[in-house]
Amino acid sequence: MSEDHSIKFIRIKDNRIISSEGLLFETKDKLESAKFMSQAYKFFGMNYSKFFKMDGLSKAGIIAAELLSEKIKLERNTGLVFSNSSSSLDTDLRFQESMQDFASPSVFVYTLPNIVLGEISIRHSIQSENAFFITEEFDPELMLDYAEIHLKNLACENVLCGWLNLHNNEYDVFLWHVAGLEDLQSQRGQLPKIYAITNE
Repeated sequence: MSEDHSIKFIRIKDNRIISSEGLLFETKDKLESAKFMSQAYKFFGMNYSKFFKMDGLSKAGIIAAELLSEKIKLERNTGLVFSNSSSSLDTDLRFQESMQDFASPSVFVYTLPNIVLGEISIRHSIQSENAFFITEEFDPELMLDYAEIHLKNLACENVLCGWLNLHNNEYDVFLWHVAGLEDLQSQRGQLPKIYAITNE
């Protein structure tokens, strides 16, 4: 995929899921995000009873984290630092629609973007630092800066970082792993290139 094979990542966009090793899953037809995530879930044989009750953002995050966890070890003290540009707007709009008849509590639960961090933490038994930022575009330096603070303070030993955007059936997911401070410094400057390459 790129010369920077040391960065373990998962990218989900345009009906494709790729990793640092290459293409993992692809559909021929362009599917709405919910159908694509469901097909990917079934294709990889995932088994998590809560999956179909989640919002789209959490489904995308769970799938990406699950696939990345096959390459690296998510531990109790793995930090989570995510961001996107649309917050939980996709779910907010669905909740607003539900209010026309009966406000759905099952949708309301997901009207904060950081809920996906909780879902990933539950799934992988993570009990560590986490943060979810809203930025206009993919900003790996912000996430790496925040991860660096926690690594230096020994608040966590490694960090899962991610851009997790979902709106109007468009989804753009890029999760990667930071094994430690040395790994973090080597990633600076590389991530925008990898993100751009996987956009092609």
